[in-house]
Amino acid sequence: MLWALGLIGLSSLALGAAWLASNNRWVDAAPQPRPAALQPRQTSAAPEANVFFDLAGLFAPANESPLARGQAAWAGAEAGAVAAPRLAKPKDPRWDCKWAREDCLVSWSQDAQALKASLDEQALLLGRCVAIADALLAGRRAFEEPLPQARAELRLVSDQYLALPLASHVQGAVLCLRAFQLQAAQAQMDGDASVLAPALARGQALSQAQLSGAQSLLAQTVAWSQARQQLQFAAALLVRDPALAGVVAPQLGPLPARALDAASWMPASAFFQAQVFRELGQLCGRVQPLDGVGPQAELPALLSEASAWERLKCHFGFMPERILQDNDAWWLQMQAQAAKLGPEGLLKQMQAQSEAHEQAQSRGFASLSLPWRNTIGEILFQVARPAYASYPGKQADLLLSHRAAQLVLALVQQPVALAERSAWLARQTMSAGQRERLKLSADGRALQVRTWSREGADTPGESTQSWALPTPGPVPGR
Repeated sequence: MLWALGLIGLSSLALGAAWLASNNRWVDAAPQPRPAALQPRQTSAAPEANVFFDLAGLFAPANESPLARGQAAWAGAEAGAVAAPRLAKPKDPRWDCKWAREDCLVSWSQDAQALKASLDEQALLLGRCVAIADALLAGRRAFEEPLPQARAELRLVSDQYLALPLASHVQGAVLCLRAFQLQAAQAQMDGDASVLAPALARGQALSQAQLSGAQSLLAQTVAWSQARQQLQFAAALLVRDPALAGVVAPQLGPLPARALDAASWMPASAFFQAQVFRELGQLCGRVQPLDGVGPQAELPALLSEASAWERLKCHFGFMPERILQDNDAWWLQMQAQAAKLGPEGLLKQMQAQSEAHEQAQSRGFASLSLPWRNTIGEILFQVARPAYASYPGKQADLLLSHRAAQLVLALVQQPVALAERSAWLARQTMSAGQRERLKLSADGRALQVRTWSREGADTPGESTQSWALPTPGPVPGR
């Protein structure tokens, strides 16, 4: 028995020694340049020609230039400056209407005078939005989202790439797109085509610019969501006034190529993840414990360098170069799958990977199933992957909404009797996933649009939206 216990002890020591020998910085992979396919896009427009900064500074006080404020905010973010005072967001609930929950055009039309007063109150912000959109329409300026640059040195917790501001234009872009929708709704009620057409064109210009120029996952997700709302608004206008088909039709043309590219968000996401992994090695052993708890507690500080003992411990279990190369290899694989499968197919594949990971987690990390090489890094990598599984569904929802809006336009331009609509819909071109998710209501007067991205959410009712269809009648203009 003693011999057996001794052999077990020696075996355990040998196994531990072998693991330490295989999992340290001295046997890490040799550094390699990151693949060109995973490099984020560099902005080509000068800052003064990039409306990203105008949108980031949209809420600047009346005596300040949005462009200057946006540039200063970006520079301040790089320097860790405190945010300066801003204009308040509109408090009128009309500005926060959610198309996923209701037909906002109906809500906005209930009180035309109140809607007009709300727009008048926001004349300053609306004027700024108009200037941005008109510059895009005229081709004088562009929208290109820059990504923050990683700090050369980590001195504070807020220096981490994970803590740097991202997509700071989003709030301004969301407000401008809603402003153009409200303006168009007001013009439709007034029968003022001279205001309606420009409002629609401006919303389209800003939406398309974001779809083409956003690169972070956050910015692209917002761009997809906002474009879906633009499409649903256009469809609602068509149903209310079929005579607007000629004005609305340009809103439903082809989407930008980048909106169709299932891999468009991957370079920025891979870059973001690589920066986080790289900094984990730099932070190891340097984070001081929190001094107190609660909102008054100060952020943990960083030591200038880890102690000798901490540095030694940090050399085992996490191999920075290997995790970076494994990370890049996975993203390159996802890029190839995205090019082959498109958003719908990529969603199925990433969800299957996520489900397999969840099943493995439910069984727990058995010691024999842990990765042998780069154990800590591989565990972190495996935990991070499933977080991306739902995003292809958000992009697929944009394509679904685009097809739904085109169907509404087709029924306006080519009226189909209620009894014939089911057969008509079956003849329309769409993907297999879209065909499963675009169904007529029982009376044929609405299109039931069942989205991907809300499935399994806490509000399951939002996963199916009812889009009203035009009442059959004569073709406008005939």
